Amino acid sequence: MRREMSSQASGLTETASKWALLAETGLGPQDEARLALWLDEAAEHRAAYEAVLAADQALKRHEADAALTAMRMAALRVRPEQRWSARSMAAGLAAGIVLVGTLGWWGAGQFLGVSLSGGGREQIAQYATAAGERATVTLADGSVLILNTDSAAEIAFDRRARTVRLVKGQAQFSVAHDASRPFEVLADGRQVTAVGTAFDVLLLPDALRVAMLDGVVRVSSEHQNAVQILSKGEVMTAHTGQAVVIRKADTARLAGWRDGVVYFDETPLREAVEEISRYTRQPVVVGDDQAGALRVSGAFRITEADAFAETMTDIFPLSAKHSANGRTILSSARM
Repeated sequence: MRREMSSQASGLTETASKWALLAETGLGPQDEARLALWLDEAAEHRAAYEAVLAADQALKRHEADAALTAMRMAALRVRPEQRWSARSMAAGLAAGIVLVGTLGWWGAGQFLGVSLSGGGREQIAQYATAAGERATVTLADGSVLILNTDSAAEIAFDRRARTVRLVKGQAQFSVAHDASRPFEVLADGRQVTAVGTAFDVLLLPDALRVAMLDGVVRVSSEHQNAVQILSKGEVMTAHTGQAVVIRKADTARLAGWRDGVVYFDETPLREAVEEISRYTRQPVVVGDDQAGALRVSGAFRITEADAFAETMTDIFPLSAKHSANGRTILSSARM
């Protein structure tokens, strides 16, 4: 079963690598349409394609690094002077995925370390991204972890369990099916358990949000006996000291950060500011409760997050002031 799963993951990576190579040399209209169809077939396809692009960029940025080059060549098992065919180039990108998955996000994110313990029975890794960065990592079991900006996760896999602890920030998981080893995500005193599914987990200062993209997960708490079952299209929000709320939502939009877009739908400005500040060079804060209660709707590009405060003053009766410590304060105009 595991050998079959590993083979499927390898084949998916090779297909994604071939598409990446074709895209780099230029796609015609028919190939663009075929690529779009392939990406839309399954979340795993898009995740694999993004992982290939990420690995390729990391390898290009560090092609002069002797250690990375040596590991890359060892993964490829080819001589440096060997002429590459399209097939071997795809294999090279696939090897890049292996390296990125093993070593962490080389360059784009901050690699914290990989170690083996328990006689090689347990694999432990830590990954992190800085502000403004995102990272895609293919884990040892074929699952895909996508870290959003300013996020960190710890991974511990052994023969009986697959455990990820989200330390901070936001992560999206596309879980490889393995009924013998549940996939568990620990965050804010809660445990999200899946077998094979896709979901998004966000840690806020006083809340945890789980958005289901596909499949089913079980959410339990170390403080309560209650267990929540979430299925595709459902979102669970657990605020500290408050009752858990489960609602239907456009979960694809909640995971839009993967495509560089943040969506708000009647979101209180205070919450919207907390979210958008994760992508800005200078933090934005709300100066009063009246301003914080305003409802924001719309799509905002992460690359244009620094213009968010100015946009809010165009939409609402708000003023934006810059404090001495570099923060932008949004306040009611009458304040």
